[in-house]
Parts: sequence; C-alpha cells; structure tokens
Amino acid sequence: MINNKQKGVSLIMTFFIMLIILTVVISISILLYSGIKVIRNMGNSVVSFYAADSGIEKVLYYDMQVVPTDATRGLCAIFDFISSPTQYCKQDPTPNRPNDEHSIYCNSYSIIDNSTDGTGCSIDKCDNCQIKFSTTFNNRVYGTIATVRPNTANPDTSDFEISSKGIYNSTQRQIQILITPN
Repeated sequence: MINNKQKGVSLIMTFFIMLIILTVVISISILLYSGIKVIRNMGNSVVSFYAADSGIEKVLYYDMQVVPTDATRGLCAIFDFISSPTQYCKQDPTPNRPNDEHSIYCNSYSIIDNSTDGTGCSIDKCDNCQIKFSTTFNNRVYGTIATVRPNTANPDTSDFEISSKGIYNSTQRQIQILITPN
C-alpha cells in the first residue's frame, strides 16, 4: 500500500478559493448597493430642493402679482381670497378634477399678526405678519413660512423673509431668502 498524505488537499484548496471569491463578490455588492443608494438620494435631494423652490416661487408670485387694489404687497392677500371664487390658496382639490394644478392648493395654513394694533396682516398694510402654509403635490411636500416685519433702519419699509422646506421620499432640503430694502 502506498501511503498518500495529500488526500483531500485539493478539496480544502477549492474551499478556500471559493471562500475568497465569495468574499470579493459580497464586498463588491455592498459597494455597488451603497453607490446606488447615494445616487437615489441625490435624485431625491434634487426633487426636494425644487419642491422647496416651489414654495418660494409661490410666495414671490403672490407678493408681486396678486396685489389687491390700494395694497402695498400681495403676500397678506394670499389667504384673503379663501371665501371668494378665485381662492388663491384653496384646500385640497376635488378628486373629480384631476387636471387641476395641485401646487396651488394648501394642506394647512396659519396667519400670525405680530403688530400691536392688529393691522399687521391687513392686506392694505401688510408690514408685520407671518404666513405659514404647506402644500402636497405628486408625493412632494413643501412647507413655507413668509414673514414681513418692519425694517429697523428704515421704519417706513419692511423686511421680507421666506423659508421653504421641500420633502420627497424622506429627503429634506430647505431654502431661505431675506429681502431687505436698500
């Protein structure tokens, strides 16, 4: 009989080679999955940013374009029209009207008059007021806070600050702008 001391060595070597290959494949899979996750979050981040930008643009539109007669700005009028047929910032759209532009609707809103005489949110004056609203459209949400307050350097003018947070697939981006008179 021949004494063969190398029985099964090739089986053990094959096992170790397969283990090394499996480790390499799993490591590459983890790296690729992490990369895909980062790329997906970058896409969600862009959508969130543009949702926040929609809130900013909505406030700027109302402040510059929908100015009531004899008013100095349109921001304080954004919710003044709720009871009228034009309703600039309505509650959720009617389900049987799918062609409505959903970004004009508001899920919730609040108006805070910061003036001592109660005229800060008056559409004629609109100089010491805060308006908050949130809107949902196509799985995107933006919550916006617009604040008008007297300018400390020039009391005849007012500072205008807008902060808007966009949310999409649990990714959030926020934009904040401050407009002060020269």
